[in-house]
Amino acid sequence: MTAQQTQPRDGILLVDKATGMSSFAVVDAIRQGLRDAAGPAPAGRRGRRDRWPKCGHAGTLDPMATGLLIVLVGRGVRLSRFLMGLDKDYQAVVRFGAGTDTHDREGQVTAQAAVGADLNDLRAALALWRGEVTQVPPIYSAIKRQGRTLYSLARAGQTVAEPEPRSVRIDRLELLQTRWGVAPTAAEPFVAELTATDGLVYEASLEVSCSSGTYLRSLARDLGRELGCPAHLHALRRSRIGPFAVTEALPADRLDAGTTARAALISLAQTLPHLPVLKISSRQAQQIRNGIQPAREMLAPGDGAIAESGQRCFQIHDTDGGLVAVVEVDGAVGAVGAEHRLVVFPLPDPSEERNQCE
Repeated sequence: MTAQQTQPRDGILLVDKATGMSSFAVVDAIRQGLRDAAGPAPAGRRGRRDRWPKCGHAGTLDPMATGLLIVLVGRGVRLSRFLMGLDKDYQAVVRFGAGTDTHDREGQVTAQAAVGADLNDLRAALALWRGEVTQVPPIYSAIKRQGRTLYSLARAGQTVAEPEPRSVRIDRLELLQTRWGVAPTAAEPFVAELTATDGLVYEASLEVSCSSGTYLRSLARDLGRELGCPAHLHALRRSRIGPFAVTEALPADRLDAGTTARAALISLAQTLPHLPVLKISSRQAQQIRNGIQPAREMLAPGDGAIAESGQRCFQIHDTDGGLVAVVEVDGAVGAVGAEHRLVVFPLPDPSEERNQCE
C-alpha cells in the first residue's frame, strides 16, 4: 500500500484564508484540488462521486477577513455541528470616525464624524464589553429570515429590520496598540471617507477571545457608540477555533494542490480533540456501525470519566483508534430517561478507497 493510500480521505483541513477570498471559494478550491489529484476515473467506471468529494466549512469568514477556516472533507461534513459552537480568538482592528452599512471597511459609508474621545475613554469602553453581553448582529449577516439570509435581502434593496439581540460571551478584549489622531501612512490604501472628518486615523488593534456567534463587526459598531462616534471593523484575523490554531493551517496559496491538501487532512478520529473518548471492543463497534443502538450501560462507563467531563457530547472509538460514532446526550450521561443521538461512521468501502487513490 502506498503512502498516498494510507492517507485519510475524510476529515478536516485547517486553512489560513487570504483576504479577498470568500469561504465558499476556499472550499471550492480544495474540492477542485482533490478532484485533480484523484486523476481520471478508472476505465469502465464513472467514478464521479468518488472524484468529487463532499466539502463544506465549519463557520464562515467574511471575504475581508483572514485566518483560520475549518474545511470539512468527505464524511467530515457530518461533524459540522460538533465544531460550529467552539470558542474563537481574533485580532481585530477597529477604526473610529466612520461607519458603514456592513460595519466593516467594505461597506457603504453611512456616517462620518469627529472623534472627541481619548485612549482612557477607549479603555473604559472596552471594559463594558467583557463577559456576558447582549449584542445585535449586523443586518449584513448570514442569519436567515423566512428562508433567506439577511444579507441577500439587504443587497436586493429590501428594508430589513435589525435581528433580535442575542447573548454572547467575550472572555478577553485587550488593547494591543493604537494609532490615535495620526495621519494615514503612505503605504496603506487611503479612503478619505473611512477616516474621521479631520482626515486623521483613530484606530485600535484588539485581541478578542469570544464565544461562537459573536460578531466582531457589531462589536466595532458598539465600541464606536460608547465613544460617541461611528466606527467600523477595519481588519480581522482569526487565530484560533477551539483546539485548532492558525499556525497549523495550510496556506491559502496551496489550496489547489490536491496532494498537499490530502497530506494535511486531519483524520476523523483526530477531528474532535475537545471531546472525551469512550473506547469499545471491535464487536461493539461493528454492532454500532451495523445500526444497532448501544446499550445504556455502554454510555455510562464505570469510571465516570465521560459524565464527570461535563460534556454533552463524546466520541466512541474502536480498538484501532478509529472513529465509530459521536454521541450527543440530552441529560446526564447514563441517567435514566436521558436521550442520546448517534452520528455513526461506518468503515469506508475498500473499493471506493482504491478508486479514489488510483
